[in-house]
Amino acid sequence: VPCGLYRHRNRYRKDRNHASYNHEPESIFLAREANMQTPSHFLLTALVANRTTARITPPIHVTALLIGSILPDIPFTLLTIAGEIWFRWFAPLPVTGVSIMEYLHFDLFFRDPLWIIGHNIFHSLIIDSLLAAMGYWIWRSRRTQWALALFWLGVSMVAHTIIDIFTHSSDGPLFLFPLNWTYRFASPISYWEASNFGLYFVAFEWLLDTAIIAYFAVGWFRRRLS
Repeated sequence: VPCGLYRHRNRYRKDRNHASYNHEPESIFLAREANMQTPSHFLLTALVANRTTARITPPIHVTALLIGSILPDIPFTLLTIAGEIWFRWFAPLPVTGVSIMEYLHFDLFFRDPLWIIGHNIFHSLIIDSLLAAMGYWIWRSRRTQWALALFWLGVSMVAHTIIDIFTHSSDGPLFLFPLNWTYRFASPISYWEASNFGLYFVAFEWLLDTAIIAYFAVGWFRRRLS
């Protein structure tokens, strides 16, 4: 088994065996696998778009903004689903002593080129910024809707990546990809790792998401009543 798997798996298992999880052994696994941050990115972006009343140039392309808020996580989700299906029904795991999810997320995630490219192509500040700059340059000269959409897609993915940089500890995005395939900023705060305030962050994130959903629900009911 590659040393990378041992390192990340052992940290993972240490978190799962922490005293905080004696009564809920799957807690830390749920925090990691539920990937709560993806809907949180969407909700936060929707809130920002909804609350932005000032005139902005270029004008906001809401659809592109919302797509950009979740697009960086889509390859990870698809690779996870494909890997789960493949190793559950079509092929045995090439290693022993770990689950499918552990193998996918604590081995392939860190060393397999397909996983590295898939997860980081839209988590790259370099790529996302270039897309935004290209969209803005074309929009300034031609005023086309697709260029406007490209600009806001890139801006949204940049925002997504910045949030991820500061909410991941051992598994942060390779934000310098493709120039650097290994460097990950080790944030002191993790959205899932117990040793880096993961339990507190999970609670905060659920409360934040609930508050945003409640905000939109109240607005919808008010519009219905009026």
